[in-house]
Amino acid sequence: MQLFTSLQSFFDPFLLFVSADPLLRAVQTGLLLIGAVVIFLVFFVTRDILLRTHSFWYMALCIVLTALLPGVGFLIYLLIRPPRSIRERQLDERIEALTEKLLGRKGRPGKKSPKND
Repeated sequence: MQLFTSLQSFFDPFLLFVSADPLLRAVQTGLLLIGAVVIFLVFFVTRDILLRTHSFWYMALCIVLTALLPGVGFLIYLLIRPPRSIRERQLDERIEALTEKLLGRKGRPGKKSPKND
């Protein structure tokens, strides 16, 4: 019982921000939830765009777009973001170089073979 009263006295200053009216408390909870979702979207976009490009201006544009227009900005970001991450592009380049090295340029249509040059 002593623990409960000490916890209640600890949380009293924080509970002053919560309204006693149930409707207003629901609005406060909804705004808190919306704020948490906005923060999550901004952090998600920041992490994702850092993995997809080296361009500072492109990164800044995407992060600011999502921060200023949370829902719509996130959907626009999903449309304009690079389709693959930097590591995926590097892996594709390495696989292509290895394939060309092992098979020669014969395996790729449209490219000349080094033997024909």
